[in-house]
Amino acid sequence: MSKLGEVLREAREEQGLTIEAVEEAIHIRRHVLEALEAGDFKTFPSPVVTRGLIRNYARYLKLDPIEALTLYDGNGVVPVKGQRLTPDGIEFMNLSMAPRPLVNWEFVIGGVLFVLVMAGASYLFYGTVVQSGGITPTPTKTPQVEALGQNAALAIPTITPLPTETPTPLPPTDTPTPVIYNGVTVELVLQEASWVQILVDDVEAFEGVLQPGEQRSWSGQQRVAIRAGNAGGVEVIVNGISRGFMGDDGQVVDQIWEKVNDSSVLTPQPDQTENSDSLLPTETPAAAGASPLPLESAPSEGE
Repeated sequence: MSKLGEVLREAREEQGLTIEAVEEAIHIRRHVLEALEAGDFKTFPSPVVTRGLIRNYARYLKLDPIEALTLYDGNGVVPVKGQRLTPDGIEFMNLSMAPRPLVNWEFVIGGVLFVLVMAGASYLFYGTVVQSGGITPTPTKTPQVEALGQNAALAIPTITPLPTETPTPLPPTDTPTPVIYNGVTVELVLQEASWVQILVDDVEAFEGVLQPGEQRSWSGQQRVAIRAGNAGGVEVIVNGISRGFMGDDGQVVDQIWEKVNDSSVLTPQPDQTENSDSLLPTETPAAAGASPLPLESAPSEGE
């Protein structure tokens, strides 16, 4: 047993402390404390670790840490640059708090010297090669000009002008041809489904149900008669001019569009009726003595 181990063990026993109590107080394992008291310092990984354990154990036993370290290796205080031990055994180091310089002048000077050395070596190498004839400069050829006689003529190259591109004229734009109506042209545009009957020049041309989105037209020399079962869903266009919807939703309306005295198309006849069996009376202002048009009543729901 070493002297240090005896001092540690005797101090613990004098204070009535057990190994277990010391282990719980300073959190050093029991086998480590027993190794310190036995002087078995070879079990520790390094002298630094050993000195730290001795210092903590001695401080807990109220012994002088410096004297305990002196018993261990003869050096109570290890002389380290910038480091010292306070009376209570706390080691610390003075560190400079000055900001580090932004430019490392040693590095800058070293770089400048390196560039100068490389430049001098290159100059010496190049001069040596040139003097030894290693590099022969290539002479440039000077063009020789032959003497011109009195009757000599200079040949001037003829410059051929580049052909100019003639722009191709654009084709004339098509001018829309105006539509000339010689008779009566009626176009129906369906916004809602409707039963429709059409008479062209007193002859039935269509009867059926047209669906929303459909667009149909009929042309006659004298007149076109229309009966719609849902007038609010049928838009009428006569000779290219919209005449609006024929009536209200669910209303049965008759319209006759005819040409009078070779002039423009007239508005519907004033004698339009709702749910009537005939579209025109026996005599109309437009054509006296004409027979009634054979229009039928609109079919009722379920037919």
